[in-house]
Amino acid sequence: MAKLLFSDIDGTLINTDLEVTPKTRDAIRRQIINGNVFIPVSARMPQAVMTAAGQITKNCPMIAYNGALVLDEMGRPISSRFMKASEAAEICSYIEKKNNQTTWNVYSGYDWFYSPGNNAELVKKEEQIVQVKATPSSIAEVKKLKGVHKVLIMGNPEQLDQEQKDLTAVYPDLVLVKSAPNLLEIVVNGVSKGEGIKELAEEFNVKLADCWAFGDNYNDVSMLETVGHPFLMGNAPAELKKQFVNVTSDNNHDGIAQVLEKLS
Repeated sequence: MAKLLFSDIDGTLINTDLEVTPKTRDAIRRQIINGNVFIPVSARMPQAVMTAAGQITKNCPMIAYNGALVLDEMGRPISSRFMKASEAAEICSYIEKKNNQTTWNVYSGYDWFYSPGNNAELVKKEEQIVQVKATPSSIAEVKKLKGVHKVLIMGNPEQLDQEQKDLTAVYPDLVLVKSAPNLLEIVVNGVSKGEGIKELAEEFNVKLADCWAFGDNYNDVSMLETVGHPFLMGNAPAELKKQFVNVTSDNNHDGIAQVLEKLS
């Protein structure tokens, strides 16, 4: 019976040099050869998922945008959940009015748009990490989109904490979760990495008990709580380590490989 192996990317699959280490790469490839399925799971857009996963394999299913877009190994959508473009535009307008050095990004399908007017160097840094180029845009252009998979707000951690509280109160139909201290991810209600895992487990006819998952941050909690074999990375926040029994080494010391090498 095939096993499904789910892995977050940033802080988990890749090290601080943004690379999949040879040991982790080879451990995952051995699992693929053995008939198991490797599935990257990320807040990233599809092209940025493959920046990392492509270091291991050329084709794989994936969960992008924290679960808002689930694709099979051929890139065909299994599920796709949008928020209204008008709602995304309202959030972008809120951020611009704050004028506090936080900046908005909007993702729709394979497109990434951002506000060029405020703290755009944060966007440039993200471009370097994911190796995908963003398109400068405006709120007027955002309103014209057919739908939005994700809004990403970048900025100072304390300001993002306040904006998370403010926006959660105004938009009960949205899920707001931090994937890093300076990144606030926004998707529609019902979207999570855990839900994406359930959809792919059903697609592959594999029991959740036969699913493994690796993660390092708060947006990974739903994923880790969904599978039969959750593993938290050694570089995860101390608060999360209290929640999960299985803690492997950090992303710079082949935490994933340590677990997979013991998997028959």
